[in-house]
Amino acid sequence: MTVDPAFAPARILVVDDDLATRFLASEALEQAGFQVEQAENGRQALEAFERVRPDLITLDVMMPELDGFATCGELRRRPEGAQVPILMMTGLDDFESINQAFVAGATDFITKPINFSLFEYRVRYLLRASATVANLHRSERRLATAQRIARLGYWDWRRGQDHLHLSREVCEMLGLDPQALEVPLAVVIERVHEKDRARARDWFADIQSGLGPRAINHRVVDVGGQVRHVRQQVEAALDASGRLDHLYGALQDITELHQTEERIRQLAFIDSLTQLPNRELFKDRLDVALKLAKRHGRPLALLFLDLDNFKRINDTLGHGVGDLLLQTTAERLKASVRGGDSVSRVEEDEQEDSVARLGGDEFTVLLPEVQHSEDAAVVAERIQASLSRPLTLGGHEILVTPSIGIAVFPQDGEDSETLLKNADMAMYFAKRQGRNLYRFYDPSLNESALKRLTMETQLRKAIERDELTLHYQPQLDLLSDRICGVEALVRWTNDLVGTVSPLEFIPLAEESGLIIPIGEWVLRTACQQAKQWREAGMGLERMAVNISVLQFVQPGFTGLVAKILEETGLEPAALELEITESLLMKDPEGATHTLQALKDLGVQLAIDDFGTGYSSLSRLKQLPLDRLKIDKAFVREVDTQPSDAAITTAVIAMAESMGLRVIAEGVENEPQLCFLKTKHCDEIQGYFLSRPLPAAEITTLLQSRFVARDAGG
Repeated sequence: MTVDPAFAPARILVVDDDLATRFLASEALEQAGFQVEQAENGRQALEAFERVRPDLITLDVMMPELDGFATCGELRRRPEGAQVPILMMTGLDDFESINQAFVAGATDFITKPINFSLFEYRVRYLLRASATVANLHRSERRLATAQRIARLGYWDWRRGQDHLHLSREVCEMLGLDPQALEVPLAVVIERVHEKDRARARDWFADIQSGLGPRAINHRVVDVGGQVRHVRQQVEAALDASGRLDHLYGALQDITELHQTEERIRQLAFIDSLTQLPNRELFKDRLDVALKLAKRHGRPLALLFLDLDNFKRINDTLGHGVGDLLLQTTAERLKASVRGGDSVSRVEEDEQEDSVARLGGDEFTVLLPEVQHSEDAAVVAERIQASLSRPLTLGGHEILVTPSIGIAVFPQDGEDSETLLKNADMAMYFAKRQGRNLYRFYDPSLNESALKRLTMETQLRKAIERDELTLHYQPQLDLLSDRICGVEALVRWTNDLVGTVSPLEFIPLAEESGLIIPIGEWVLRTACQQAKQWREAGMGLERMAVNISVLQFVQPGFTGLVAKILEETGLEPAALELEITESLLMKDPEGATHTLQALKDLGVQLAIDDFGTGYSSLSRLKQLPLDRLKIDKAFVREVDTQPSDAAITTAVIAMAESMGLRVIAEGVENEPQLCFLKTKHCDEIQGYFLSRPLPAAEITTLLQSRFVARDAGG
């Protein structure tokens, strides 16, 4: 039968050179339920100990070769034998022998002749005591391990003493000798950081008198000069008369916790990219500065600036270069703001910076000590001059300019929210007037904000009021000289706000989320029109529809396209969906999955504004594309600018090698057309061919081209 080790009987090693004693002792122990191993001398006992590892040893004193005293000493020198209970059996009853037994390491002794009736109980008692001691040692080890993991130590102090009793852990934390457990209080105080020393000394005096908090956080410096953050907690013991008699303290190294808290504070209040204050921290500083301005009756200026064309730089050269540009902007801004422009110090050793990054490419500068509003203009001009200097990042020479809005306390607002809003509004006014400008806030700007709000409100009802229309711009196949497709472009006219440019309402629709229902309407209407033209025999190969980022990332977008194709009856191959190049880079894997799902429907796919993003060739090769559209920015001066010509030529050649067709946007004159033809561009689109036209006019154009082609055939 297998015995469960958890309930196995204790193992006893009986060592005696007298056979009769050894036999009787073994018999008594076995009858009591113990496992017994025997040895007749000390050397056999040591060998048996290594083999059996007994729970208790009974050891005769007088034995040949190696007596009991020597055997006991040898057992105690071995790590495994240090805690095993040893019961010495001796016929000697003199005190010297008994004392020698304990010196050798015996746990207890029993004299011969042995009373075997009591012998069993003596053994059980020693085993019970041994188990208790073993549990105590395990508890001590667990406690020591827990304290080590928690970096926790203890100290205590008695009334009237000028020293502390320190644990080894506290000594190690303070860089003191772990053997010197009694340390003068003055020495301990010297280990406290000089900036916390007076506070720590006062705290200890307060708790000695029964006052003050029982916990404190402070810094300590060890002998190596390393600064640690610690937390101390204290419990007081009182004597019979109620007076303080004893203090028990715990000291914990919380350096890692402090560093984590600092990191959290950094994440919460500091912009990780530029190391400038973020929006939350800046608003807090602005509130403080406003209180001081009100108290002293002086003006305060707030500059709100945005980098012109930052998105284009980010999309063209990549986010890495964009991040470097933001970091450089932060450094230039800080250098542009002189010492007197910055916010006053909050702490003695920390100067608050007046520059903050609110997000994206938006920055603010706080000027709390301006004497006149005109002083803010001086700072704005200094910032413009600094930020407008060319710089080289990632091997590219970049020129960036700021648009700056200025709001002044108290005339432009008396609270932080109003000042920020009005400075932001002034910045947008500067952008609309041509960029690279600074403008002061003017109450009339509220009219522009009201117009924008009105425009958004009206745009929400544009579909149900049937205010949206589609215009179509034809696309020409250069080889066959026939119109091969059209691009659908949405237009909006409203009774209240009039005819609104797409450059105004499309960004508004993107920001408000209205682009999703508007985009669905555009897609459905364009497919219906394409179906009509194809049924009328116009020979239209495809209808191109722009897809916004918000549309594309909708989980059910592919299903929506399939549904509209089914509803309108348009063949999937006659629909071309245009997406921007930058969209592919925001979520490459997700974009690839969606594009493949669309391709499985049978629709055509095109990359719009190609050349302004930062797609890699390897990524493009993996995408199921049909066409690249060269951005009009490269076509505009393709016949006069060698760099634009080189880019356009490279794109056409690359697309040809990848089996993709190329269409050039923004073709406006004959030289551009001639250049593109010589480079074997497949298709063109632009005002040279036709501006975007309503459906009726495009129908006439298609009919005339169709009739002319048939007549020519």
